[in-house]
Formats: sequence, structure tokens, C-alpha cells
Amino acid sequence: MTRKEPSVGANARWLGAAQVVKALVQLVGIGILSRLLGPADFGMMALATVVTSLAGLLRDMGTGPAIIRARTLDHSLVDAIFWLNLTVATVVALIVVATAIPLARAFDAAPLAHLLYGLAVTFPIMSFGAAHQALLERESRFRITARADVVSYTSGMIAAIVAAHAGLGALSLVLQAIVQACLSSVQLFLASPWRPSFKCDTAQLKRIFAFSSNLTLSNLLMYLQRNSDSIIVGRLLGARALGPYSLAFRIMLYPLQNVSLVASKSLYPVLAMQQSEPQRLAATWLSSTSFVGLLTATLMGGLMALRVPFVAVALGPRWEEVGQLLLWLAPVGFVQSVLSTAPAAFMVKGRTGSLLWINFGNTAVHIACWLVGSHWGLQGIAAGYLVATLTTAPFYLACIAHLLALKRMALLRAVGAPILLGAGVFLCSFAMDSLLADTAELPPLARLVIAGAVGALYGLWHLSRFHPTQCGSLLRTLRLRVPRGEPTL
Repeated sequence: MTRKEPSVGANARWLGAAQVVKALVQLVGIGILSRLLGPADFGMMALATVVTSLAGLLRDMGTGPAIIRARTLDHSLVDAIFWLNLTVATVVALIVVATAIPLARAFDAAPLAHLLYGLAVTFPIMSFGAAHQALLERESRFRITARADVVSYTSGMIAAIVAAHAGLGALSLVLQAIVQACLSSVQLFLASPWRPSFKCDTAQLKRIFAFSSNLTLSNLLMYLQRNSDSIIVGRLLGARALGPYSLAFRIMLYPLQNVSLVASKSLYPVLAMQQSEPQRLAATWLSSTSFVGLLTATLMGGLMALRVPFVAVALGPRWEEVGQLLLWLAPVGFVQSVLSTAPAAFMVKGRTGSLLWINFGNTAVHIACWLVGSHWGLQGIAAGYLVATLTTAPFYLACIAHLLALKRMALLRAVGAPILLGAGVFLCSFAMDSLLADTAELPPLARLVIAGAVGALYGLWHLSRFHPTQCGSLLRTLRLRVPRGEPTL
């Protein structure tokens, strides 16, 4: 199985377009469902999602990245991976079904069991198309995977709305997940020319066992890290404190779930193609990381400066505490976005064992900082998040520099440039917002628009003045007409 030379920019364009369309569909769909379903329905689904998200990490056992990374790929290996995925997903589904009633009793929510029964069906369905998706991503055919993602997500949302209108309650959200899983797997299966045989050479799995098992454990550690702070807040500070913290966390996570997700997923197949060219691989990773940093620095710098009017407009006056938390969490969002491309480099190099140990250390440091910070309430936990992030980030970057044989100055420039941009956007936005607050009694929306526009204009000027290559890459990725220089991203 041979591959064509992929482009990070082309991959990102399709993935980014899919994210935008899905966000719009979600906005409209949630607006409709919120009028058809009650808070209890969404709350019950949220409890079910906690269980299924953890189980979902075991669905393909890290075999998808192994397929993308393989320099040579034969049918026997893909056959073995396909049947492994289907077997593991079926076992996970049976475990979810078996534990549904005990979990419902533990949460004191009897309807939860019925939701888990329905959601368990999605695991083998999704695993049916997992190998086909990996093969398509290996070839950087993200136009097909993005289309399948949008069609399945939109269809699932429509099914949920119809079911909710028919009075199915929380089960309509389960139907959404099932429809989305079915349509996604069917589209991916039909789009990929590969077809599984009924042979399963388990010896082939030994080639990828260390890589995939370490990656799966690493993902489980990241799941633990991403959820431990909420557990600590809920356990030590109470459910009421979890409300503003969870909202602030979701806002902070936005660039990580969108810009960084698109960038890292677009980058991995390209790095996999370049794994036999170390210098080119390092240059691609460095330029892509700098690109992500410049984008997220602009967003987070503006959010830090305008957190007060932003919260007033987006959430209302009852959520002022969210703005205070964002002072600590916005820098966390920037740093984590910059580091989000690092796992791709470890995977391409086959060093998932090192990634596992790094994530173990990161998780331990973060949990310790959250526990110490909890003595000072929500502000202390948010501050602990920032301290943990700033403590572990230099070590993470040092490991990347060693892994890719990067020069220290090149790495410092790639990371330092976004910091300067973010600081400039913050200062311009904050100064304008302060001026408007002191000289005119403008409503929060007007302050947000005017000060945000000033920060955005400064960001565009800074990019065009000091980073013309990255600015041109961004415009080319968006398919805007600019003279071509360096390759996109």
C-alpha cells in the first residue's frame, strides 16, 4: 500500500471546515433540543457519557495510529487489527451492559441503565469502521473522512430532534449516538477500497503491541488528568462550585478541541510520511507547532483581556466567577495547545513508551497542584492548574527537542514568538477595554466588540509584520489568494 505526499494545510482545511459545520449544527440542534428535553434528560446523558467516554478509549486499542505510522502495510496486519478492534469493542460493550445496573444504583439514577444499554451498541458499530478510517487518514483523504463526519453528525442530530419531538426523552440522545455511529462506519467502509477477510493472523499484532498498548495507557492517563480536577472540585468544594469551574474549563478547552485537534490530526500522517527524513520531520513539526501557537495565543490573549465583558455577554451576570477563573485558565489553554502536537512526534518516532511516562509524570504533578490549590477554593485550583502546566511544559519541550534533535534556539523562537503575540493582543485589548470602561458607560457587548476588534487588528498586523510566512500559510489554508512562497504550514 503506497501513499501520495500529503499536505498539512490541505488536511487542516477539510478538518477545519468539518469542525465549523458541526459547531453550527450543534448550536442549532442544542437550541431545539433544549426546548424539547428537560435538564434531567441532559443530566442523565452527561452521566452516561462519563462512562462511555472512558470505555471509548479502549475501542481501537491505539491501532489506528499504528496503521497510519507503518512504513509498509500488508493486508494481513490490517485484517488482524480489524478483528482485534471488533473483538475488544464487543467485550467493552458487554462490560458496559453488565455494569449498567450497578452504575445506575451508584449514581442513584435508575434510567441511566437503559441509556447505557443503548450506548453500548455504538462500540462495535464504531469499531467496524475504525480500520477503514485509519487507512483513509493514512492516505490523507480527509475530505472523505470530514464529509462522513459531518453527514453522520448532522443525521444523528436530526434523529435526536425527531425522537425528542415524539416524546422519547433522554433516549433520543442515545438514538443520536447510534445513528451517528452507524452512518459514520458505513460511509468509511464504502469509501475505503480495503475489505477485511475472515483470516486473523494474531502474530501480526505482535509488531504493534508495544506501540498500541503504551498509547492506550497514555490516553487513559490523559483522561484521568482531564477529569481529576472536576472530581476534586466536586468532592472537596461541592457541586455548586463545579458549575462555574466546568464552564471556565470548557471555554479554556475550546481552542484545544478545535484549532489544536485539527492541527495535530492533520500533522500526524504528514510526519509519518517523513519519518525516514529526520531533518524534514523536525522542520515540519516545528513550523506546525509555531503556527498553532500563533493562532491560540491570539485567542487566549484576547480572552484574558476581555474575560469580564465576555462572561457578561456569553453567560450573564450570575457567572462573574467564571471570569476570575479564566485569568488563570486562559494561559493554560495556550500552553496545552502548543503541546498538543507533541504526541504526534512521539507516535511517529515509535516512542509511545516515553509518552506514557511523560503523561504519568504530568498527571501526578497536576493532581498534586490541584489538591494543594483546593485549600484556597476555586481560585486556588485554577492557579494550581497554571502552576502545574508551567512546571511540566519545559520538561515536555526538552523531551521533544531531544527526540527530534531540535536546536534549542529554534525551539525557543517557535514557542517565544506566540508568547509575544499573545502579550501584544492582551495589552491592546485590555488597554482599550479599560479606556472604554473609564470614559464611557458602554454595555458589555459594545466593549467586547470594540476592544476585541482592536486586539484582532493588532494580531493581524503583528502576524503580517513579523511572521509573513505563517500569515501566508493561514491565508492559503483558507484558500485566499496570496503569492505562494513556502509550502503551506
